[in-house]
Amino acid sequence: MKDTEKPFLDHLEDLRGLILRCAGAIGAGAIVGVSGIGKVMEFLREPLLKAQAEGGGASSGTLLALQVTDPMTVTLQIGLGAGILLSLPLVLYFVGDYLLPALDVRERRLLVPAFLAGAFLFLLGALFCYFFVLPQALAFFQGFNRWLGLETSWTMASYTDFVLQMLLGFGLSFELPLVMVLLGRLGLLQREVVARHRRHAVVALLVVAACVTPTSDPFNLALMFVPLYGLFEVGLAGLGWAERKAGA
Repeated sequence: MKDTEKPFLDHLEDLRGLILRCAGAIGAGAIVGVSGIGKVMEFLREPLLKAQAEGGGASSGTLLALQVTDPMTVTLQIGLGAGILLSLPLVLYFVGDYLLPALDVRERRLLVPAFLAGAFLFLLGALFCYFFVLPQALAFFQGFNRWLGLETSWTMASYTDFVLQMLLGFGLSFELPLVMVLLGRLGLLQREVVARHRRHAVVALLVVAACVTPTSDPFNLALMFVPLYGLFEVGLAGLGWAERKAGA
């Protein structure tokens, strides 16, 4: 049975509490990330070391700090990224607790599996990017620089910005099948309609890939688009499953 209707101001107060709890969880995660900044930087430099080793160059992983404030800026940036990643399960729990009274019984049954699957898919996408995509992308840029006769020297700020954007972009893109399945389970999306408009979906995925990747070069666009399209096909198959479950 649904909860009784709350006054509008009470909803605003609940929303304020949700924002404060999420901000507190992210802040706590950021403190953990900043306190272990040395280990985090080693983790972020690993794809660069791998790319340098595969390219036959010196595997130093050295990054430059050209501005006085670069180390502080990067530390705060990494802390925020680590805070979001570490606090993700807790944030999802807070959001679910906030949404629960507004959902019917069928929607409530989907909530916990959806959040667990969402956290798993985000982590899977970030790991896929870290172990496969980033070394390939960095090796490509290093090889392109050598082809132009340029020496590769990246700043700490530009490198960490690129890496964090790629990790976040792939983590979010891996949520696509889950979103499609949930919309199908709720009766808002039909497999037949999506399959009939596959060409339009390809264009939309290209736009999304162009927006998510930090650079607009064709190589990185392809690195994002190819797995994104594969995830779209997985989501399409999941839509068929959702329709069969709904009709069972």
